[in-house]
Amino acid sequence: MLYYTLIIISTVLFSLQFFFNQRFQQENGTDIKATLTFSFYKSIVALIIMLIISGFSVNLSPFSLAMALIYSVSGFLMTYFSLKAFSVANLSVYSVFSMLGGMILPFFLGVAFYDEELNLFKIICCFLIVCSILLNIKSGSKDKKAVFYYMAVFVLNGMAGVISKIHQSSALPHANSSEFMAQTSLISAVICGIWLLISYRKIPLVSPKSFLYVSGSGLFNGVGNLFLLISLAVLPASVQYPLVTGGVMVFSAVISTVRKEKLTKREYLATAVAFLASVLIAL
Repeated sequence: MLYYTLIIISTVLFSLQFFFNQRFQQENGTDIKATLTFSFYKSIVALIIMLIISGFSVNLSPFSLAMALIYSVSGFLMTYFSLKAFSVANLSVYSVFSMLGGMILPFFLGVAFYDEELNLFKIICCFLIVCSILLNIKSGSKDKKAVFYYMAVFVLNGMAGVISKIHQSSALPHANSSEFMAQTSLISAVICGIWLLISYRKIPLVSPKSFLYVSGSGLFNGVGNLFLLISLAVLPASVQYPLVTGGVMVFSAVISTVRKEKLTKREYLATAVAFLASVLIAL
């Protein structure tokens, strides 16, 4: 029960993180410079938090460093292709591919390579979440480039769960969850910092208000991912990632309702279906 609780808390944190992301974008825009600046500071904040949680312990095992590098490069490419997708693609379609990749790839990894049970509840849950996600789709872009960007986002977002599962399940000596998150945050900060220095000759400063937003995002995202890593050492990926996807959809809708944002009937239906799926996968 403890690990299911950690997953539920992480879905709440991920949902709240979107609020800070949105506020930062309203203050600074959504171009590549703003996105890299956001990612740089968010990674720095997450790094500090993970170092504090780990007691400033650093396990530099070759395996964990390699996995952290792949994880960070994957996240970097996800940022790049997301920016490219936003220029030609429909946001709702982008979100569909992103969420499906984040659920389906870790799910099949667990079933295919880690002998995780494939039962009726899991199949129904995944079907319901796919239906829920598709209910949110609107007409997409007809740009041929968009299809390539959609597929890149699908794979790259799913890679986060795949790499996490491989790292946490490995028999090789590896860092604990907070140490691994610290390493991924450090590498992400270095990648974004180098890109900013090459492209703009400096790392932009942000306003106190923007730093508050980026700190909130770094805190919620970092702790949320830490909880997922801790749970992943015990729970199957084929249970965890469908639950995360459905949970984020539910809590995002709840937060939107609390903020008095208008949701359509289709969005309420999608939320109800996602909630049902989340209950089924937890049985």
